[in-house]
Amino acid sequence: MTWITTATGAEVSLQQPRLASINLATIAHHLAQINRFTGATCRPYSVAEHSLLVCEIAEREFGLPSQGLLAALLHDAHEAFTNDLSTPVKAEIGAPWAAFEHRFERLIRSAFAIHVASTAHATAIKRADLIALATERAQLLPAGGTPWEVLHEVPTAPWVDLMSRKRCTARWSDWRNAFSQRADALDFQRQEQARQLGR
Repeated sequence: MTWITTATGAEVSLQQPRLASINLATIAHHLAQINRFTGATCRPYSVAEHSLLVCEIAEREFGLPSQGLLAALLHDAHEAFTNDLSTPVKAEIGAPWAAFEHRFERLIRSAFAIHVASTAHATAIKRADLIALATERAQLLPAGGTPWEVLHEVPTAPWVDLMSRKRCTARWSDWRNAFSQRADALDFQRQEQARQLGR
């Protein structure tokens, strides 16, 4: 079997996925139910919640425009189809995983017209992702242990409390809806700007 069934009932080929298979409803639904860190966090913490945090960091810390913010929000959107593997597991699998993941990364970028934004703002998005990771490591995972080399000299985001009551009591569907609403708003801004430039 070389396809998966999505939450909407669609079947997506893993070898030759089609652009028509990619939609925001599927991405938001799946990401809101996929836990990061293989479930090691002290509360359920989804890829959707992480993506929203990365987007907020990109806005607060780096002032990215709407196209860049949409690219930041969707930086892990491919995981709706590939699932989320831990970084050590990805390294263990190596090149085959990277090629498989990249196939869906390209497809997502085409679906939402963010190829240019993803490239132009790659450094800022990666830094925002690392700040989010450092914050998650500090607030959601057990203290101590071997330091993560990737987080050397990476600050946390002091303005966010990942253990706040609001976050802890939010349902998976709340994160799905928040992700969808943010993506819709940013995509609308992107299309409006493109329309104005085309005049």
